[in-house]
Amino acid sequence: MKKKLNLFCILIFVVLAFDMFIVLDVMFTGAMRGYDTAGKPGGSPRGKSYDYATLSLLPTEVTDRTAKTVGPGSGGREYMAWPTQLMVPADSCRTALSEPLAVTGGVVSLVLGIVALTSFVCFVRNINRREIFTRKNTAYLRRIGWCTIGAGALMTLHYCYDQYVVQQVFRLDGYVVDYSSSIYSEYILFGLFSLVMAEAFAIGLKMREEQDLTI
Repeated sequence: MKKKLNLFCILIFVVLAFDMFIVLDVMFTGAMRGYDTAGKPGGSPRGKSYDYATLSLLPTEVTDRTAKTVGPGSGGREYMAWPTQLMVPADSCRTALSEPLAVTGGVVSLVLGIVALTSFVCFVRNINRREIFTRKNTAYLRRIGWCTIGAGALMTLHYCYDQYVVQQVFRLDGYVVDYSSSIYSEYILFGLFSLVMAEAFAIGLKMREEQDLTI
């Protein structure tokens, strides 16, 4: 049973760490690329490299009017497609606050992620030591929950802001901005689940203390 628990915990840790690394890498790269390439107006020998922002879209109607032609495919035919993402040059839609907000949000999210992952490791270590219904474990779970929710909320605000700013510059007829794709629901749900588990541990701890007093 302990081996299965450790295996599941390792998988959770790896997935969360990898996902957070990817998200933070995208945030920092998008924020700093303009600064890094500012002194290279000539671009690369193979062509100019663009800093870009991504706009998530939804067609107002799936008809020929909103379709875009792609292809030809392997059979030499062209097909209709409805794009859901549009990559646009970021230099024309980034504001003076974009990079500072992205860097600040990235740093805060990184700190919250490190605190959450460290608390998770401490929680698993206590479980392996058979220290289950304790105040420390309850505190670890609450810390994991709030840090994860905070990181998810910050990343959601960051990408929603990016979507809004890009929308002011670029529009595509027959499409609307899909803000729901910017919501990091998996982080928020994991955080809420951790808070529920923390309350369950708190109830179990209280029941054990009451039993000890009764005895």
